[in-house]
Amino acid sequence: MKNISIYATRIAYCIMLTLMVGSCSKSLDVALPNDQISDQTLFTTKPTILSAMNGMYSAFANQSNIATRMRSLYWLSDEGEISPAPGTEIGDMITANLVATNQWFPSWSWFYTPIYRANQLIEALPNVPLTVITETEKKQYIAAAKYVRAVNHFMLVTSWGDIPLVMNTSVDINKSITRTPVSTVYDAIIKDLREAANDLPATVNVSNSRTIHNRFQAMAFLARVYLYQGSWSDAETAATEVINSGQYQIVTGVNNVFRRGSREAILSLAETATSASFLNRTAIGWNTLPANAGNTNTLNCAIPVSLLATFQSGDQRAVEGNWVVTLFGKKFANKYLYSLNATTAQAAANPQDYVLQRYAELFLIRAEARAQQSNLAGAVSDINVIRNRAGLTNFISSSQPAILTAIERERVCELFYEGHRWYDLKRTGRLNTVLSAVPYKAANYKSYYDLWPVAPRELLANPALTQNPGY
Repeated sequence: MKNISIYATRIAYCIMLTLMVGSCSKSLDVALPNDQISDQTLFTTKPTILSAMNGMYSAFANQSNIATRMRSLYWLSDEGEISPAPGTEIGDMITANLVATNQWFPSWSWFYTPIYRANQLIEALPNVPLTVITETEKKQYIAAAKYVRAVNHFMLVTSWGDIPLVMNTSVDINKSITRTPVSTVYDAIIKDLREAANDLPATVNVSNSRTIHNRFQAMAFLARVYLYQGSWSDAETAATEVINSGQYQIVTGVNNVFRRGSREAILSLAETATSASFLNRTAIGWNTLPANAGNTNTLNCAIPVSLLATFQSGDQRAVEGNWVVTLFGKKFANKYLYSLNATTAQAAANPQDYVLQRYAELFLIRAEARAQQSNLAGAVSDINVIRNRAGLTNFISSSQPAILTAIERERVCELFYEGHRWYDLKRTGRLNTVLSAVPYKAANYKSYYDLWPVAPRELLANPALTQNPGY
């Protein structure tokens, strides 16, 4: 398969925007309906098909959107604190004073734009003559689009619950679409990922994790989906396939995990913008690391003492300058290295992309799935793969509760500031208990915060939609 890079060129993105003239101001009305876009223009030559693919990737890999969503998750969970909390909408998120009009909640358009572009490819590519692209290319491009559609629906359903399940490009249908039950959305996600895995090759380009080009990427995300559903056997099977593929590695040294080209990266997303603030770095870096002391009081959240206390003595992940760094007297996550103060030369010396999926997560997924099925020795073995790379001794236990607690600790220590914590608390039924006990959230926390509010603009754009309870 020709690798179509998520690091799409700015030119390709502009071509796609020109071809897909439409408004993103309404939740699902993100482009003209398919029958108003000339297939003779878009799907009759390979270069324009690749431009359409890159347009989908550009929307999927938008670093500003990704970084803002991630930062909101730090604020909403117990991972990030600004003390004292500012009297702003950011402070409201941190202190659990949540309202539907808070502008820091992610926008649905961030997810439905790549979904729409994926749908356009899924609908149009089957009709493209084999004189334009081969049958193998056609199947693999459609598979990549199904992966993008599944991942974005997953991000929506895990945050908002029932959501519009958008599986076509019809504006007439989508402009008044209602919310689909969570179980039905999950069925569609699993179907897309399974079909994507079936049509993607098992060959991995180990020098480039920035393309959707192999079945293990779909299987790795499928393992996460099954974990969230509590489908333990399926989660173990999917994770094991990726682990046993031999295509990825637990790299030596925690500071090598997030380097560009890391063999631990299953899928990375690189920004398409070429300005210095994006080149060879991620927006997550400068959304996490403060550029000045003032930002530590208004914008950039520090790691709370409670999270730092989770690390055990000798844990290389918590060593100063590794995944934790002290700036302006506070501790910050340092997985993505560059604040806005970093120079172009510094970023070029150690380039990074945002890692959406990485190999270490698969061991933690499998450990939890095994523990839930009473394969305790297998679970402990997987836990120790992660602990040993962090410089820790083996964990030893034959108690299921103790092992599950150890897995939660390792997920906190290994995956902190990667967008997992809020969802981990939710899927394990502990979100309200844990967050209502956080001192700076306790006074405001409400039980209905396990779902995010639907933005008023979405409700105005589509009267068929309903608000989540409590908001």
